Amino acid sequence: MENMQCDFDGDLLAFAPSKEFPVLTEEVKQKNLPENRYPDIVKKAKVPYQGTFAEIAVSAMDNKIGIIANEIQKNIALQCEVYEIPQSEKSDYLQRVSANFNYVLKRHEQGKLELPPNILKQLTPIASILNQKLEESQVEYKLHSIKKILFDCVAELGNELQVATDGCKSALRPDESIIKYCQAITSYKEVEWLADKKNKEAFINRGMKTNGYSPIDLIIQQTNQIFEQNQLVARPIEQFRKLYPQIEFDSFKEKAQQIKTNYNSKVRNRIELEERQKISSGPLLKITSPNSGKQLEITNLIKFKMAKNLNFWKASELNIRICSREPTTKMPHPLFAQARFKTPSGKDIDIPIGTISMKSMREHNLKPGIIIEKGKVEFFSGISNSMIDALKQQTLEYVESIRESTPDNEKLKLAAAIHDVSHTEENKNYSSGEKKAGVAFAIFPDEVIGQLNQLQFTQMRVLGTQFNHYANRNFAGEKVPIKFENGINPRALTQTARWIIVEGNKLGTIDASSSHLLAGCEAIAAITSPPTKSVIITSLKNPDNKLQIDNVNKYAFKSRQWQNEQANINLVIGQTNPYKAPTVIAKINNQILGTVNKKSVKFLQEKLAAVGKSIQGFSFSGTLKNAPASYADIVIDPSTVKFLQIEATTQQNHNNSVSRNKPVCTVLFFEASVDSSLQQKTEQMMSNMLKRAVERAVELGYDRLQFVDVSDLPTESSASRTIEQLAAEHQDITVDFIGSASVEDAIGLMKEPSDIAIGIKDAQTINIVDFVASHNMAIATYNPQTQKFDRRNLPAPQKTTETAKDIERNER
Repeated sequence: MENMQCDFDGDLLAFAPSKEFPVLTEEVKQKNLPENRYPDIVKKAKVPYQGTFAEIAVSAMDNKIGIIANEIQKNIALQCEVYEIPQSEKSDYLQRVSANFNYVLKRHEQGKLELPPNILKQLTPIASILNQKLEESQVEYKLHSIKKILFDCVAELGNELQVATDGCKSALRPDESIIKYCQAITSYKEVEWLADKKNKEAFINRGMKTNGYSPIDLIIQQTNQIFEQNQLVARPIEQFRKLYPQIEFDSFKEKAQQIKTNYNSKVRNRIELEERQKISSGPLLKITSPNSGKQLEITNLIKFKMAKNLNFWKASELNIRICSREPTTKMPHPLFAQARFKTPSGKDIDIPIGTISMKSMREHNLKPGIIIEKGKVEFFSGISNSMIDALKQQTLEYVESIRESTPDNEKLKLAAAIHDVSHTEENKNYSSGEKKAGVAFAIFPDEVIGQLNQLQFTQMRVLGTQFNHYANRNFAGEKVPIKFENGINPRALTQTARWIIVEGNKLGTIDASSSHLLAGCEAIAAITSPPTKSVIITSLKNPDNKLQIDNVNKYAFKSRQWQNEQANINLVIGQTNPYKAPTVIAKINNQILGTVNKKSVKFLQEKLAAVGKSIQGFSFSGTLKNAPASYADIVIDPSTVKFLQIEATTQQNHNNSVSRNKPVCTVLFFEASVDSSLQQKTEQMMSNMLKRAVERAVELGYDRLQFVDVSDLPTESSASRTIEQLAAEHQDITVDFIGSASVEDAIGLMKEPSDIAIGIKDAQTINIVDFVASHNMAIATYNPQTQKFDRRNLPAPQKTTETAKDIERNER
């Protein structure tokens, strides 16, 4: 790469060879290396502006710096990827370019596009190979020719960019014909990151879009992987409600409410102005109807061609008609105005002049077809950045005034009060995460940050305890080690939930309104189950028959803890409303135990009706046991919290580097317990899939394949035995079983296009199948009941498609 010096003129850096480093050094000349350097920028002579200041201002509105700069970026990205395209894709890539060049030449022949002779000469040979099968060497030669064409286009665009940059001091404008043919040549492919780089969603809510092989694309792809693994997910602010425990702030609530209202009002006004500026840039005009006196705002004037006509800005009266238009992201206005003008020959024509502002639409309920004759016109500057900055400054001054007027000993209490009113007002919106409460932090940042020096979020509620490992255990405040982990949400199978693990077993998921600590954190916590409200009665005659008795905390045995004691139960109907289910009361020795659960009532009615009996007065003997608690409350000891440590050692960095250079093929697998009659066939299918996965990884050139078990079965299974056998048999690839993992963690390991999940599909594993598929990962499963395969997210990239098809073969 030759050394360059910069000749600065205007906004463009024109690169030229320095005196100390000539264009071709002796070393370059001796090695006959190609001169990979764009020609010097040719600075054209300045052309003085002519006319009035208004005419010059209108002319200067035509600015193509951004258009040309974007085209240069796109061109260079396409140049870079020519040699980086995988060999298997080069032929198709060349054919796509050839088809585009044919279209470009056709437009040239039709007079719609001007191509200079040197470009025309280079396009023709590429266009002529359409639908021809070429040798590999010919493909490489043609691709090199494409890069040369793109290179020459950048040389031309560089000169036009210099002209555009000098537009503020020269009337000369870029050559439209050059811009158009350069854009046409590169139109065979869109560079996604070029359009996505200014999107606010990129690297905030998602990764950046990429679809090529240029250096920028490769950087984005790696960044996307890191972003997806470390993406910050906003949590409902209700979880942070207890940020100020043990701080008394009731006397500050009224003042806090006033501060919050004023602050939010100022911020809202600024945001509204910013939003209006986004969709209504530049000057606007207001036109007043001489009949009704109604005033309409017409915006985005500079985005319509009429803005280049000096006479338009001199108009004092206009006849306008309101018409409908197709809204766009940048101009979401559904209505626009067209005004009537006279041509030099005296003919009346209607020309669009701008969009009808959203404000005017709301105020006057406007519809297409409305006409204003001889409306009085006034032009205004529109919304400027300085207006928005002024509102920001007003907000900052308000914040500073509150901070300075509050005594130091009251700041924390006032911050707590502001935080509280931000959470309690419009609670239904706050609990769903639709509102934000940053007022306290904006005004008292030091006090808020000070609360984070120690863990304030020590109390939380765990749901679903009756369905998990500790369903039959009632905790009484005992302190046990717990761990936070991510897992499948039992109430939304395609989403994750934060689980509490006690001594290696699942207790339940954290309530959405409770605080959440990070996955991987460990601590000692006191766990307390709620008092019993229900009892389960199991029939002595038939242990399969069970009834649930609710509301036991309201009656005679509310303090009793039942542990499989035997008793005689008598049922009495307490309500006989024909429009409602009967209320059935359960008694022991004429003392009320509780009310029979509605589902149990229905179950009992069906059983008794079959033998001609009634619930009223029905007696039976059974054993009583407290129903498992549906939730538990935990209180964490802050001094015992161990946060997840991320170690970054030299060896790990080395391993990561090796991993990037030599990709690892990852295969997730999961098994299921099946009927004994289907077990042998199922194990054989699973074995075939595992074997073919290894063989395919070898064929695709991988040095290492890692299996990850995401099923709930013991590690010592038929699949693990098959993997051990494959590891011993294969010398051409390293086969590793890296252990068991949650499906969420395992998905994070799937980075290669040939990575896939394989397994046995049935009622036990359908959650895993749906979860993997919902994350757009390739998955192939065998269903023992139907003896068929289920394939999802396929076909995908070519490697994945081939892998999935091969590992599904049940005959080899």
